[in-house]
Amino acid sequence: MKITSTKLITEKEGYEAMLYMLTAYWEATGSNDLTDILSGGEYWLEQDVPGDSAFWAYWIEAIDKVRREGPPPLKLLYPIDPS
Repeated sequence: MKITSTKLITEKEGYEAMLYMLTAYWEATGSNDLTDILSGGEYWLEQDVPGDSAFWAYWIEAIDKVRREGPPPLKLLYPIDPS
């Protein structure tokens, strides 16, 4: 499956889509190995053909989710001081 889309997203949408996609990949595979994640996103020698079509599907689903639902829920990294 050759990637031919010319649709654009903002940097923020791309970042949020990446978060959704990595979560979906982890939930589907249980893998937190960066090598697995990166190898899924690579192209084969033929130009614009993803090495893993499922990985591409996760990406498209993540972009659609950002457009439909907005950013993923943010976690509070540091406690807020109420005073």
